[in-house]
Amino acid sequence: MHSATLKYSERLVNRAVQSYWRRSLGVGVLISVLLICVLFAIQVASGDRSWYVGLLAGAALIAIGMPILVYWAHYRNSMAKFRDLKDSVATFVADEESFTLASGQGSSTLKWDAIKEVWVFQGFWLLLFSKAQFVTIPLESLSDEMRAYILEKVKRGGGRVAV
Repeated sequence: MHSATLKYSERLVNRAVQSYWRRSLGVGVLISVLLICVLFAIQVASGDRSWYVGLLAGAALIAIGMPILVYWAHYRNSMAKFRDLKDSVATFVADEESFTLASGQGSSTLKWDAIKEVWVFQGFWLLLFSKAQFVTIPLESLSDEMRAYILEKVKRGGGRVAV
């Protein structure tokens, strides 16, 4: 069994949300937003005032608004959980079958196959349970042995590791 005390900070949580947002959006979404906005600007500059321009305006607003809403929702949720975390500390316990995350708010034990993917960033990992649900694991408290153990268990459970 492996155990570590995870220490969180507001800066770490903010970095985790930003990293999640950037990687989950990807370059394709940003290019699409830019393309829609450029197409809209070209149509307006050429004097077009048809229903097509209105459609492009709506698409541009949605294309700009959705990434902002996704970021805001994850940031708000993550910061609320961080503020509820007593002493900014949680415990991570890993064994053969499962892992447990525990804090003063409660604990959760999950099997390794619950982790679909690990996103590796400098100083922390994001353990993804779905496309929209993740937990941040600060690395400073994890030994190299424990890091390797977690990654091995995730891979054996069918999860991916994305650097």
